[in-house]
Amino acid sequence: MPFITNSDQKTLEQRLRYIIPKSVEINILVGFFYFSSAHFLYEVLKDMEEKGKLREGHIKILVGLDVDQRINKLYEYALETSDPKNQFFLSLDKAFTSGDMDRKETYEQVEFFIKLLRENKLLLRKTKKPNHAKLYLFILEEGQAIPHLFITGSSNLTSAGLSYQEEFNVEIRDYGFEEAKAYFDKLWKEAVSLDVDKILNHIRTKTFLRAISPFEAYVYALKTYMESYTDTSESSKNTIKTLLEEAGYKAYSYQVEAIAQAVRIVNTHNGVILADVVGLGKSVIAVAVAKRLGTRGIVIAPPHLIGY
Repeated sequence: MPFITNSDQKTLEQRLRYIIPKSVEINILVGFFYFSSAHFLYEVLKDMEEKGKLREGHIKILVGLDVDQRINKLYEYALETSDPKNQFFLSLDKAFTSGDMDRKETYEQVEFFIKLLRENKLLLRKTKKPNHAKLYLFILEEGQAIPHLFITGSSNLTSAGLSYQEEFNVEIRDYGFEEAKAYFDKLWKEAVSLDVDKILNHIRTKTFLRAISPFEAYVYALKTYMESYTDTSESSKNTIKTLLEEAGYKAYSYQVEAIAQAVRIVNTHNGVILADVVGLGKSVIAVAVAKRLGTRGIVIAPPHLIGY
């Protein structure tokens, strides 16, 4: 009956990396399922998939609590709700709108898990009531010294719970498996079934994993770039507006924005090029920028160019 405490180079993640590839059925009941643990499952399961060792219904994960985000970390909390399905989708929104998750690796891992969900090799359900139990059950493949085992203790399916946080878990091989399996099966039968197509559609349309066209990406990047060079403070805009009006000009909003942006670029890069099309008042904008900067200069605007 070995104990696992995530210390002295003996972590639960290391033990699971050894057991999972030798299992023909895996049942997991946890209170917390952080997506921070996805990289570990991804590595193990992808290797098994490439070797053709994953079958339909191979892995069942039953989550007892919900996912939320605080201080750029994912955590999960117990919450009674009359609609566990709705709470589950809210948890997806919170999990997949975290900046910490917006990485290339996350996209690759999610695509792989979506594949497993579609093929029913990975099954995911939500308990009707909050459940804080931690139970990992494994039915081992033929040829192993024992037919099955289970691990129970304090570790959730999270990066901290599996590897570096102080935990206490026990691996039991010689008794209690049938009773523990019956407990899991009962909760699984009573749990809320989740529509895989609805889950995938939700991920594709409501989170940062949604599909984005090249044009949408270009427009968003351009908008972000332009905004980064624009002084959008109301006080600055009001000052520019007053400057124009006192000089006898009408303060058009696009000119006010252009002046504010040009001033910020000059202050940042010591120069700016104004390349608006004909008729938008480049001369007015240039003079206003000089005035706003409090510098002296010259505006060259040959009359014979007017109208061209």
